[in-house]
Amino acid sequence: MNRILFLFFCLVLLLLSPGLRGQERPKVGLVLSGGGAKGLAHIGVLKALEEAGIRPDYITGTSMGSIIGGLYAIGYSAHELDSIVTSVNWAQLLSDRIPLSDVIPEEKYDYQRFHVELNLSREGLSVPAGLVGGQAISELLSRLSSGVAGVHSFSDYPIPFQCVAADLLSGEQVVFNSGSFTTALRASMSIPSVFAPVALDSMLLIDGGVLNNFPVQLCMDMGADIIIGVNVGTADKAEMSDLNSPVAVLAASAMIGNSLSFRQQVPFVDVLIEPELHPYSTASFFHGPQIIALGEEAARLQMETLHGLAQRLDSLGEQTQKPFPPRPETYLISSITLEGGEHISHRFFMSSLGIAPGDTVKNEDLKKGMNRLMGTRYFESVAYDLKPLREGYALTIHATESARSRFKFSLHYDNENKAGILTNLTLRNVLLRGNRLAATLDVSERPRLNLSFINYYGENHRTASRLEGVWENSNFPVYLEDGAEYGRFTHNLTNLSLGFMSSLDTRWELNGFMALERSVLKQQSGLYEVFASGVDHFGNQLLSANFTANRNTYNRRFFPTRGNEFDFRYRFYLDNREVYRGSESVRDVVEPAIARSAVRFFELSGSWQGVFLLGSRFAVSPRIQASYANRPLPLVAMNFIGGMPFQRRTREVSFVGLSSREKIVQDFAMAQINVRYRFSRSMHLTGVVNGLAAASDSEAIYRPVVMEDEEYILGYGLIMEIDSFLGPVQVGVSDSNVPGGLRWYIGLGYPF
Repeated sequence: MNRILFLFFCLVLLLLSPGLRGQERPKVGLVLSGGGAKGLAHIGVLKALEEAGIRPDYITGTSMGSIIGGLYAIGYSAHELDSIVTSVNWAQLLSDRIPLSDVIPEEKYDYQRFHVELNLSREGLSVPAGLVGGQAISELLSRLSSGVAGVHSFSDYPIPFQCVAADLLSGEQVVFNSGSFTTALRASMSIPSVFAPVALDSMLLIDGGVLNNFPVQLCMDMGADIIIGVNVGTADKAEMSDLNSPVAVLAASAMIGNSLSFRQQVPFVDVLIEPELHPYSTASFFHGPQIIALGEEAARLQMETLHGLAQRLDSLGEQTQKPFPPRPETYLISSITLEGGEHISHRFFMSSLGIAPGDTVKNEDLKKGMNRLMGTRYFESVAYDLKPLREGYALTIHATESARSRFKFSLHYDNENKAGILTNLTLRNVLLRGNRLAATLDVSERPRLNLSFINYYGENHRTASRLEGVWENSNFPVYLEDGAEYGRFTHNLTNLSLGFMSSLDTRWELNGFMALERSVLKQQSGLYEVFASGVDHFGNQLLSANFTANRNTYNRRFFPTRGNEFDFRYRFYLDNREVYRGSESVRDVVEPAIARSAVRFFELSGSWQGVFLLGSRFAVSPRIQASYANRPLPLVAMNFIGGMPFQRRTREVSFVGLSSREKIVQDFAMAQINVRYRFSRSMHLTGVVNGLAAASDSEAIYRPVVMEDEEYILGYGLIMEIDSFLGPVQVGVSDSNVPGGLRWYIGLGYPF
């Protein structure tokens, strides 16, 4: 019935209007509502409109409607938008996660391993304005809008376009019809508490859906005579089934105030398309193809009306269309300007960006440059604009600096070290300009502390002096030959190092330093024949000169899909002193474990692991690792073999099939192969097989610690893994040719 009335209206309008009867063709406006992930349905509607032969003369939108409508207005077809949605990495886009390979080496260890990060100032701790900064989305929009770089007025786009945001400070609607395309879209989709607000001039902008989620009147004000509206938002009440995630709840609460606006504007819509999107919600970004299909299905239900409208419009003359602008494949960068970054030196900024005036770059080069800036961790967000000049382009980068003081924490648990709270305080450019101080404490049954002070030389931050201190309190289990646990030491390790580091780029780090290490063992349980005889504690104090090299090209710290990591260490021992407290009459009980060897000797160790994709679901990750010392090592300086590769401590080497520190060896070589199968976006099953050949160059057996001269061990296991918002979740079971039965592992959260 509605379609018949609409067709009748068009016929009457055609017959009675002198303007239309003559030569003037009515203007068609397309209004796209907000709705988070449900807004992807707009792409399906656009497919149907293209098939019907309707190209809108004006487009207005809010939130996701502004993004889809804006990209369509600057020249992207519906099928191109479909390809973008299908190919984009939504996990990265919605988390602002950049590839680990673009993070500078000294920041890799702390990157993406804390649940909460709070800014610290003289006023105290402050919570970020949004769960997501929106950096990745801004970069994507800047890249996609290169074809209209330098076009100031949105009315000059191939299809004139406007979108709306809301100003938190004034409480008023803000209409974007000119300026930065990226800023306009980024502000329009800033769902409160989910995405950080956009600061512009004296305004603080959030999602326009708070005030006007369906900007019909705005489209009519632009000159539209006929309105096609697509509503994927909530017209009246939210359904209980839709509120199934924190993001959905926040989005629904933010949109409560626009219901009245929607009811006031919907009567002016001539063709209203409202896709049935159940069971998908505002957070269902990983179901883009399905949502797009439902949008197209809803539009096709009104295909007869759309075809009729297209025929009548064509009968009134051809539509005046502006050509779609070309999208440059390369850009000659004539000038580079940084807006923001008051505490960042120009040289450091330019060296991190990796682009200089005179360079010809591609979109991918610009993306890499933004990632490298973010990878310094000195920036909260960076976005860029390109403006055509007489020769080349002016590149303007809009940056927001990170807080110079930041407090972070996360929770973790594993069945070996139990539960803990990981806390971190990081200060940049606070004590002195060009320095970084970080303190990380694991508050747990077996606590750990790491202090690191880096002082950079030169403005490009490539070379620095580093002072580092480490303290660990660990379990040191002792196993019998049948695999049963005989007792446990408490192992206290303190390490102080001072030296120099150099980061050649974001992948390589070289270190040269002196290290003083004190490592002692005390009784925790069992081992009565040692401690009941009068021993309090024993161990060694070692002074060494060290050189390390690390190359890390992984795209992610956990569950990487590409890249590899190489570690090399040369340690030259300058001094080895025995540490003993207890009765001298029984010192010979532990003397073999702490006896000095030649003072000057060396130790070499290295490892390599890579990951390779086999299709879309399988990943293979080989690993090799080895260590060699040219003189016998004291017990506390040996390699502790066993355990899953998650919560490792100093000198521990993971080996699936053995419990933590089940074997103690001096020299060893091992090989491992991991095969990971991805069930879903976040769930994996990993099978592991590894082999070990080990030798201990020691004349004495450290009783009651059993050490074999040579050992050959084969281990294997299965690990179920989930990439959760709490961090990696792992449940593993393993076995080996060493007596002891199955070894189980449970882990949750980010490691130290």
